[in-house]
Amino acid sequence: MTPGVGEEAGKTARSLVEALKSTPATLALVVFNLCFIAVVAWIQHENGNRWHELMSLTLQQCGGGK
Repeated sequence: MTPGVGEEAGKTARSLVEALKSTPATLALVVFNLCFIAVVAWIQHENGNRWHELMSLTLQQCGGGK
C-alpha cells in the first residue's frame, strides 16, 4: 500500500526536526528569521495604513477628496 500525502509530510517533518535537534544554532537562526519576517510584514502594513491616511488628508486639503 502506498503512503498518503499526510504520511509523507509527517515523515519529512520528523526528519527535519531530528536534523535541527543536532544543530541548535540552525534552529535558532530559523526561528529568528521567522520572527524577523513577521516584524517586517507588520511594519510594512503599518506604513501602508499611514500612507493611506496621509494621502486622504492631502486630498482633502487640496479639495480633491470627498
